[in-house]
Amino acid sequence: MKRRSFLKGIAAAGAASLLPVGAVTTLLSSCAEPDGPEGWDFDEVLDRSGTWSLKYERAGEGKFAMWIADMDFRTDPVVRKALRERLDRDVLGYTSTPEEFFEAIRAWEGKQHGWDIPREWVGYAPGVITAISQAFLTFTQPGDKVIVQPPVYDQFRLYAERLGREVVDNPMIFDNGRYRMDFEGLERLFDARTKVLVVCNPHNPCGILWDRETLEHLAEICERHGVLVFSDEIHADFALWGRTHVPFCSAGDAAARVGLMFGGPTKAFNLAGLYGTAFCVIPDSEKRERYLGALKAAKLYEPSIPTLVSLIAAYTSESGWLPALKEYIQGNIDFVMEFFAQNDLGIRPIRPEASFLVWLDCRALGLGQEELLSRFRDDAGVYLNDGASYGVGGEGFVRLNIGCPRSVLRAALSQIKAAF
Repeated sequence: MKRRSFLKGIAAAGAASLLPVGAVTTLLSSCAEPDGPEGWDFDEVLDRSGTWSLKYERAGEGKFAMWIADMDFRTDPVVRKALRERLDRDVLGYTSTPEEFFEAIRAWEGKQHGWDIPREWVGYAPGVITAISQAFLTFTQPGDKVIVQPPVYDQFRLYAERLGREVVDNPMIFDNGRYRMDFEGLERLFDARTKVLVVCNPHNPCGILWDRETLEHLAEICERHGVLVFSDEIHADFALWGRTHVPFCSAGDAAARVGLMFGGPTKAFNLAGLYGTAFCVIPDSEKRERYLGALKAAKLYEPSIPTLVSLIAAYTSESGWLPALKEYIQGNIDFVMEFFAQNDLGIRPIRPEASFLVWLDCRALGLGQEELLSRFRDDAGVYLNDGASYGVGGEGFVRLNIGCPRSVLRAALSQIKAAF
C-alpha cells in the first residue's frame, strides 16, 4: 500500500518519467518496516494519506511535499509509547500540571544547552506562536512597533499585524553566503512607539545559530532603548555538527532583563500536530508575573494530557532517537550541498547550522518570484515555501524541507534537475 500510494502520486503529476530507475528501486526498497536499533528507520517511506496531513493536502496529489516544517519520520518511539500507555488508562479527565513537567524542561535545557534555569523562571506556553501572540497582547498596544529581522519566519509579522501592531523591518545583511544582523540599521529604527523585537534563535529560514556575542550585543541595544526581546527557540534542539545553541535569556544580564524565551519539543521530536506543546522562560519576575497572569486570564495556561505526556517523554527519553535523527539530517544536508555543487542549475543552497530546512538562493536564475515557484511546483513537482513570504530579502529564494527519507530527497532533486 505504501509503495503504490507514493508512486501513484508521482505518476499523477506526470513526473514518473523523470525518476531515474535507481531512484524508483530505492524508493521501493525503503518501504520496509522500521528496523533501526530502537525501532526506527529513517529510510522508511511512510504513507501519510488519511491522516489529515496539512503538508500533503496543501501540496496536492503527485507533488513532493517539502514545505511546512514537519518531518516524514516516525516520532520517537519512547514518546509514542508514553502516549499509548496514557490512553490505556482509559479516563481523560481534567488534569493538573505536574511538577515533573517543569523539571523535565529544566533538565533538558541543562543537558542540551548547558543552562541551569531556576525553577521559578519556567512556565507553560500554549505553543510558541500562540505564546508570542499573547506576549504582543500583554506588552504592547495597537499602533506600537514590533521589529523583525527578515528574511524571517512570516508568522511574526502576520500575528503582529493581525493585532494592529506596526511591523518594522531591520533586514539582515547577506555577505559572502552568510547572514548577520544589521546593528547599525537597528539603532536607527527605535522611537517612542518601538516596544518589541522578535528574534528567531536559531533562525528560520536561514538556519543560523546565533553566537553569544551577537545575542549579548542585541540585548544591550534593546535594553538601552527600553525594548523587549521575544525569542522563538523552537529549533533550538536541532543544532547540528556538534554546535551549541545559546538560549537568548542566558546571553548575559541584559538578555535576562529584557528577554522572554519560547521553546518546545515539537520540531526536534516531530510533534508539530500536538499544538500547545511548549514552554516559556522569563527571568525577570515582574514580566513573568504579568505574562503568566495574562495566560491564565485567557485560559491558556492549562496544558492538555498529550502535551504533558509527550514533552515529559521527549525530554527524559534516553532512546538515542534524536542524535540518530540529527546525524541522518546532516547526511541529507551534505547530499543537498553535493548535488547542487555537481549540478550547475543556478541554485545555491545555504548550509544550515540548525534544523531540517535549507534556504535556496535562486537569484542567479533571473526569474520573477511567481515564475520561480511555478518552475519548482509545476515543472519539477516539488512543493516548497515561497522565499518572498519571509519578507525583505526573501525574493529569489525558496525554502526546502529535507526532513524526509534520502530516497525521496534524491528523487525530488532529480526532478528539480530535469525542470531547471
